[in-house]
Amino acid sequence: FMNQSLKIDTGEIRLAINGDESRVIAFNPNDALFAEKFYKMLGTLQTRFTEYQIKADIVEAIQETDANGIPLNTGERIELMKEVCIFARGQIDELFGAGTSQTAFEDALSIEAIIQFFEGVKPFVQSARADKVAKYTNKTYQKRK
Repeated sequence: FMNQSLKIDTGEIRLAINGDESRVIAFNPNDALFAEKFYKMLGTLQTRFTEYQIKADIVEAIQETDANGIPLNTGERIELMKEVCIFARGQIDELFGAGTSQTAFEDALSIEAIIQFFEGVKPFVQSARADKVAKYTNKTYQKRK
């Protein structure tokens, strides 16, 4: 007897980081639970980035330098940036799967890279959500059924 096959397209998106096929992240923007968690995480990160900016502004306001002209609080500035990057990487790994941050950013702790990641992924999630909503609210679509 021959096994029959059922092909199911879940809508998973696979993106190569900087075109490198050995560094691929995968996610499913059609999954309502993923979308819900994605937007919740964006809110959490926005709050954390705002808190970070407030702390950074306080630290930056201290202009004392050492004999070489290096700000005395350079270590504090770096620690603050590391803390927010490590938090964001943890959030990404929780939603997209363990190791996603390493795949996307390698060892870099860069707020700019993290923002680029979200700016790159967000349109896929927004588009999938818009299509789902339109499918169930569009009158012409419902008439065709």
